[in-house]
Amino acid sequence: MRRSVLFAAAFLLAAIAATSASLFIFYESSEARTPSQGSVASGPELPEEDFPAYSQTVDNSSESRFEAPGWESESSSSERYGEDYRIAGPRGDVERARYKVRIPETDTYSVYAWWPSAGVDNVSARYGISTTSGVEWTEVDQGKDGGSWVKLGEYRMKGGDRYAVQIAPGSDGAGHLVADAVAVVRGVQSGPPEKSYGPADGETFAAQGKRPSRKAIVRQARRHLGTRYVLSPPGPCRAFRKEDCSCHTKLVFRKFGKRLPDDPARQWQRGRRIAKSNVRPGDLVFFRENGRNITHVGIYSGNGNIIHASSYFGKVVESKMKYIRGYVGGRRLNW
Repeated sequence: MRRSVLFAAAFLLAAIAATSASLFIFYESSEARTPSQGSVASGPELPEEDFPAYSQTVDNSSESRFEAPGWESESSSSERYGEDYRIAGPRGDVERARYKVRIPETDTYSVYAWWPSAGVDNVSARYGISTTSGVEWTEVDQGKDGGSWVKLGEYRMKGGDRYAVQIAPGSDGAGHLVADAVAVVRGVQSGPPEKSYGPADGETFAAQGKRPSRKAIVRQARRHLGTRYVLSPPGPCRAFRKEDCSCHTKLVFRKFGKRLPDDPARQWQRGRRIAKSNVRPGDLVFFRENGRNITHVGIYSGNGNIIHASSYFGKVVESKMKYIRGYVGGRRLNW
């Protein structure tokens, strides 16, 4: 009888130990796939959007919608928007460059700017956007991220037809100020107009190993904006239907002939590491939100923004990178 009791007790202890080990293994594997993926992001809430689509692009060549007294015309950069653009000294004796935009009604709008990729332009160009509470100013580095649409931010703008975007002299930075084109898009989850300029405009795939342009990668990533967030695995990775952060980046780069695993930690092993100061549009950027494992990845789109599938917002969005905790670094894929 005593032997039977001892045997039963030993069997029970062994079962408990085996169960604990299984639970530990499950916890470890679950932690390795921590599903935070932008869930600890903070910052402004993105509103639900239910309204007619609207966008307007104003180029410096639009005589009735653009004015820049004293600014010079220039066309040397191949990545300009349209035929030319305007330049002025940062503290020159010129007036503000102004873009007249028709806002159909008071609502939230995303504002984008385009300037050529020259690398010697002003590092702190001042854009002013007319909002319902006055002009809001933001500085951008025109020395990088040029040759594509760069998001300035989201603004509550009053309905009407007025000079709603301006570029002001008086910058502390060196280099020319550039006034090329701006675009205003209704809402915060819609990308800028598809039309663009440059030598690689029609580029979609890189089947022969040709490196796609940075703006082509960003443009492809923006096509997924608004797609519902679903963690994968265990959920499926389906383009424009269900995507998490690594699913989104996987689908974008697959269009250019690159095969990425559906896991942010494994994607971190691809390409070469890029210093934060050298991250450019089209690069992958990674985050370690829980302090231990890489949990989130997105595609840098310029001016401190990334395009990413976020469980915090529940969809693919373009938002400020600074609101996501635990920045690890950027990586540039090899082509």
